[in-house]
Amino acid sequence: MLLFAIGTVCVFPSHGPASDGIVPLLGQMKAAQSQKPILRVEVDLQPVDVQVKDAKGNNVLGLSAKDFTVFENGRPQKIAFFDAGNGPVSLAVLVDSSDSMYSNGRLGSAQAVAAQFMRTARPGDEMFAMDFTDQMGPFQRLTREQLLNPSEMTLAPAFSGGSALYDAIATALCHLNTSKNPRQAVIVISDGIDEYSRITLEQLIGLVRSSRAQLFMIGLPSTPEYNFQGHTTPKLTLVSGHDIDNPAVVFNRLMKESGAESFIPKSGRGLEEALKAVSNMLESEYTLAYYPRENASKLRKIEVKVDRHGAHVLTRRFVAPYHQGFIHFEEGTCAASPKFYPYPYESDLTKGAAGIIYREDFSNPHSGWPNHQDSHYVRGGYELSNSKEEIANPAAPVTKAGPFVVRDLGTTYHENVIAAYGPWWKDFRASAKINAALSSQSHEKNLQFPYATHPAAGLVFRLTSGGYYALLIRGKTSKKSISAELVKRDFVGDSYTETQIVPWTKLAIQPSNSEIELSVQATGDQISLFVNGQEIKRIRDDTFDQGLVGFVISGPGHATFKNLVVEGK
Repeated sequence: MLLFAIGTVCVFPSHGPASDGIVPLLGQMKAAQSQKPILRVEVDLQPVDVQVKDAKGNNVLGLSAKDFTVFENGRPQKIAFFDAGNGPVSLAVLVDSSDSMYSNGRLGSAQAVAAQFMRTARPGDEMFAMDFTDQMGPFQRLTREQLLNPSEMTLAPAFSGGSALYDAIATALCHLNTSKNPRQAVIVISDGIDEYSRITLEQLIGLVRSSRAQLFMIGLPSTPEYNFQGHTTPKLTLVSGHDIDNPAVVFNRLMKESGAESFIPKSGRGLEEALKAVSNMLESEYTLAYYPRENASKLRKIEVKVDRHGAHVLTRRFVAPYHQGFIHFEEGTCAASPKFYPYPYESDLTKGAAGIIYREDFSNPHSGWPNHQDSHYVRGGYELSNSKEEIANPAAPVTKAGPFVVRDLGTTYHENVIAAYGPWWKDFRASAKINAALSSQSHEKNLQFPYATHPAAGLVFRLTSGGYYALLIRGKTSKKSISAELVKRDFVGDSYTETQIVPWTKLAIQPSNSEIELSVQATGDQISLFVNGQEIKRIRDDTFDQGLVGFVISGPGHATFKNLVVEGK
C-alpha cells in the first residue's frame, strides 16, 4: 500500500538573488534557450500564497515584500523569497456528476469547465480535469486540443448513489503532487453533499494542510428549495436518515484551510463569473516564502499582515509537515484504500450467485445505519418510531420531506421516518422481518401532522434523491389483521407526491410470532411483492431503476425490523 503526503517545497532559480535581495519564487524566466535557469528544490523553505483585498473587496496590486509581515505560531519570520503572481499554475477542475446535482446537465464535463480557463492560461500552466460521483473518473492532463474541443461527456451517474467529494479532492491533491508547478489550485464544483467518501473531512483537512494547493469551492445547490447557506449546524440529515457534514460548513473550512475562496452562484452566468473570479485571484496573488524557526515537524499556525490601510489578507491558516497529511491510497493509484477506509457495511458482504449478498442482523450498533431518536438499533433489530408521546410542541417546525433537509430538533415527528443503508442496488431481491405496532386510525392534517397520514411501515427500495418505492403494511401484527400496499413517492420541492401502485389489500396470512416477512424482487421495470414468502402482486413501473434499500414508518407507531438480506447487483 502507498502512503501519500505532500511535502512543502519551493522551486527557485539558482543563479542568485535579485538586486533588492528577494529572489523571484515563481516568476516566468525569459532567459535565452542557452541560458535556461537550473531549478532546485528547497525542502526547508515554507511558501505561502496570499491574496490582498481592499475594503471594497478589490485585489490590491503592486505590493513588495517590504509590505508584508509573516508570523508563524505568533513569531515574525524573515521573508526569504517573494513573487507577485507571475508564475505558472497547475490547475485541476473537479465536477460532481452525481444524481444529486440538480444542474449537472447544463454544467457539462470537467473538461468543458476547464476549457473556460484557456483564454487566460499562460505559458507553463497545466490544466487537469476529473468528473466524479461516488466513483472517480480519469484524472486527465488536458492538451490544448482538448481545451479547444472539450468533451461534453460527464461521468455517468448511472448506478451511482451520490458523491464522494472528500475522496475526489484527495485524489486531485495526490495527482498534483507530481505536477511540475509549485503553485497549485483545485476548483471544485459540487453541491457539497458527501455521502460516500471513504475518508473523513478531518482526514482531508490534514491532507490540505500538508499540500500546496488552494481549494476554490463553487457550490451549486442540489434542488431549488435547498438553501445551501441557510443552515449553520455542523450536520444535516438526508432522507435516508444519515447525517452528513453541512455543505456550507465544509466549503467554508476547506477554502479557509487552503487560503482560497468559495462561491455560491445562482445561475449559469454566476458560474462563469465565479470561474473568472478564480482566474483573477490566481493572477493577482502574492507568494511569500520563509525558513521556519519552529520545529518543522509540527503543525504551525500562519498569519500574514500587510502594511496597507483598510486592506486585509486571505491565506491558509495552518501548515503541516508531510507526515501529518498521510492518506493511504491503493497501490499505484490515487484512490483512497478500501483496506484502510472501509465502509461499515462491507464486512457484511459476501459473494452470491446473482452478484453480492448483504446480510444485516443489527447485532453490531456500529454497522453504519442511522442512529437517532426515531431510528436506532435495539436489541436484536432496528427500530423506527413515531410515538405520540414523542411529539413536541405543535408550534415547533416540522421536518420537511425533501431529500436534503435539516433534522429539526424541536420535534421527533416526521411524515415518513426512513432509514436506508448498504450498497446501491439495481436488480435485486430484498427481504426483512417486521414487527409493527401502528395506530389503527388515520390522522388528518393538523398542526402536529401536516398531511393526512395512514399509519404504516415496511420496506423502502430504490431510494434516490428523486424518491422511492415502499412496500407497506398496516394494522397490528399481534392481532393478525394486516393489509399491504405499494406506493411510489416522488420528491417535489420540500414535500412529495404519492402514487398508489398497488392499493391496500387485506392479507390472508398468519404472522409468525407477531412477525411478518416482507420481500421485494426488482428486475428492470418488473417488481414482485411477497409477504411471508407468498407472492401478492407483480407490477411494472420504471420510475426508479436503482437505489438504496431500507425501512420506513408513516404516521404514529413503531416498528422493529430484523434479518435484512439483499442479494443482487
